[in-house]
Amino acid sequence: MSDPQSHRGERALRFLLVDDDAVDRLAVRRALQQSSLPIEITEAADLEAARAALTEGSFDCLIVDYLIPGSDGQQVIELASSLGSTAPAIVLTGHGDEMLASELMKRGAADYLPKNQVANGQLVRSVVQALRAHELRRREREAREVLQKHAERLHAMVECSERIHAAGGVEQMVAAIAVEALRLFEARAVTVEVEARGDLPAITRVATAVEAGAPVPETPDDIVQALRDSSGQRVGRMVLQGGVFLDALAGSALLGKFARMAVVALENGALLRAATAASQSRDEVLAVVSHDLRSPLGTVSMGAAMLRRSITAPGGRYADDLEVINRISRSCKRMERLIEDLLDASRLDSGAVLVTPRATPAAELVQEALDAATLEAAAGKVTVTAHEVAPLRVMADRDRVLQVFSNLVGNALKFTPAGGAISLGVERVGDLARFTVADTGAGIPPEHLPKLFDRFWKGERSGRHSAGLGLYIARGIVLAHGGQIAAESEPGRGTVFSFTLPLSP
Repeated sequence: MSDPQSHRGERALRFLLVDDDAVDRLAVRRALQQSSLPIEITEAADLEAARAALTEGSFDCLIVDYLIPGSDGQQVIELASSLGSTAPAIVLTGHGDEMLASELMKRGAADYLPKNQVANGQLVRSVVQALRAHELRRREREAREVLQKHAERLHAMVECSERIHAAGGVEQMVAAIAVEALRLFEARAVTVEVEARGDLPAITRVATAVEAGAPVPETPDDIVQALRDSSGQRVGRMVLQGGVFLDALAGSALLGKFARMAVVALENGALLRAATAASQSRDEVLAVVSHDLRSPLGTVSMGAAMLRRSITAPGGRYADDLEVINRISRSCKRMERLIEDLLDASRLDSGAVLVTPRATPAAELVQEALDAATLEAAAGKVTVTAHEVAPLRVMADRDRVLQVFSNLVGNALKFTPAGGAISLGVERVGDLARFTVADTGAGIPPEHLPKLFDRFWKGERSGRHSAGLGLYIARGIVLAHGGQIAAESEPGRGTVFSFTLPLSP
């Protein structure tokens, strides 16, 4: 009831009057009948009669005498509440008592009125005010329930999105959209139609809540929701049969949000499909290129080795050409390393890099890395040493960790001039071992540090022989071990690369 006056011409307002005094009941009845309210009054003289009346029907307002035989007005109010009545209650008494009025109001009474004010119009004003306040509370409660239900459905839609995205391919996503819409909107059946776009064929999936094989006849009440992308282009449609909504506005808004989410999921699925296809194509090309390169490289490398042996053999006649042969060998090694880097990068992208950690002395890893770098460092007149090698045991795949060292040390050698130094070390940091590769090179500009470990990223002085994969691969191997890798640098003061590995139990 928005207003008691709105009941003119409609059903009567039902009052329950509980009072043991017939004269007082008559006074209340006359006061109400003199108002413009359409009313219907049921009378009860005691608590049991009130119980019978409340059990048999519902009321819009209770008017209760505070003192009735063997009971009081508060008990009547509590009884009505226990029987599910939410009607406001006005308590009448033969004498005024502000403390009693306050207590009754705290316990659920809508108003408190002395009986000597019943006939002067105060009762009617009290009733109108109580009914209006009750209606406002009812509307507020219903609005809260609607909002709560809408919030629950929005939360459910987030979960729907997660399940749709996890469905796999586009075909599976379309089927998941139909199923999730069926659940979310409590429909009898949902049909999702996606139009052909690019390399994707037209797809139609139906989800139904009725028994398998039972037809779902179409009706004029079916809801058709267009599926459009961010540019407004139609990509399909969704048909809901027998959908249940909170209300026209909330239901339409929720369906629109769901449709947009479904299209985003389909677009992501299409992008994933294209990316997966591109990744597979790239891997196939890399495999072919690697295979086709290895064969001629092997031939060239073998020929260079045979020539070297012939030239350096006693009585050899072509000693002046030895440097050319050495260049061929070095080029072959660089090409082999590039092939391995490309394959490793491809494995990292696809998650196919496997490591087999075993308990390994950290000092052995540092020493092997040092031994492997000595010859190349000597050629560049750079000193490589080890320092702060703590006696630790780490969980490491030896070959892969040495590959990390090789990439880090190789990177340091590129940027460390003749006369410079590179130092390797390891120390304990909590439950981890922290390995370091420090150089006295030119350092790295601050703006380059966030990009160091990106795929195919190369610094300005990396040289044309670098593919920009060394640090990317090093990071992938360290992450596969459960560690972290980082770089600290200051232009003109060198660079420190560090990576962590778990300690052995």
